[in-house]
Amino acid sequence: MQNERTTELEWPDFYPENCPPVEAEPASGTVYRLVKHNPPQAEDFLSTWEEFPGRFPEPNIRISGVSVYTDPKDIPRLFERLKNRIGHLRNRKTAKGELNPTLGVIQHTSSYEKSHHTWWIPIGVEPWLVFKVIRE
Repeated sequence: MQNERTTELEWPDFYPENCPPVEAEPASGTVYRLVKHNPPQAEDFLSTWEEFPGRFPEPNIRISGVSVYTDPKDIPRLFERLKNRIGHLRNRKTAKGELNPTLGVIQHTSSYEKSHHTWWIPIGVEPWLVFKVIRE
């Protein structure tokens, strides 16, 4: 779904209605993301819906985007909280990226980690190009 701010962006077909949400803001600022590769690759920026096919009956707004954090201190907190429950995160690296409005829209979607945001990435964008691994 597109809104006035995002009509120039093309969104993936699997996005549900009203996604990204109207409240989402143009992407901007420094964010941090857990990635598998150094340097980051396309695979590191799959939505939860794409990364875990079949886990959910249908996409919802949050799993259609990717998780990023605005506070780098939230990454170790995430590891500590989930280290024994989510094995796929164990070998991830921390990458830092600089977002701009051409890279989509972002919304604060609070979780245990207070700086958690969901980022919706339009078709044709290569987000891995603006990220660099800062911690192995």
